[in-house]
Amino acid sequence: MKFVHPVAIKPFLKRYMAYYFPVDPYFELTEKNRFGNYLISCLRPKTQIQKEAFDYHISDNSVKLKVSIPEHYERNFGIIISKRHQLRFNQFLLDDFHERMVEYVYPQLTGRKGEIRMALLNFRAKFQISEDELGYKTLEKMYERERHRANAWQSQA
Repeated sequence: MKFVHPVAIKPFLKRYMAYYFPVDPYFELTEKNRFGNYLISCLRPKTQIQKEAFDYHISDNSVKLKVSIPEHYERNFGIIISKRHQLRFNQFLLDDFHERMVEYVYPQLTGRKGEIRMALLNFRAKFQISEDELGYKTLEKMYERERHRANAWQSQA
């Protein structure tokens, strides 16, 4: 028997996950991938979930990722993923997304005008993310911030 638990997730992050693993109709929870491992660590029994002090809110345009939880995980860990853990999962995915974006875009830059735009658009197209889900200006700002963080980190080392 399998249990299904909905997890609120940003639409572009769902497409990002779909590039690596099947997410429709369900994301199969397994220890064989980084996303599954993270979600397994978030599982809690129903009795352990308490009313959270803060009302965590992911996004108005979030979509549901249906997570299929095998019975042995239910017995050993639980079947509930709290809103706090859903928010942390979104942050985990966003960090992974940023790392992949920098790894993809940075090597393509040679100093020519307009090449960063093409590299970012190609990156977005690679994961089949639409303009409505993640606009170009947002993507560009994400890249600038992540490169700034990476440069600051390298200068400290």
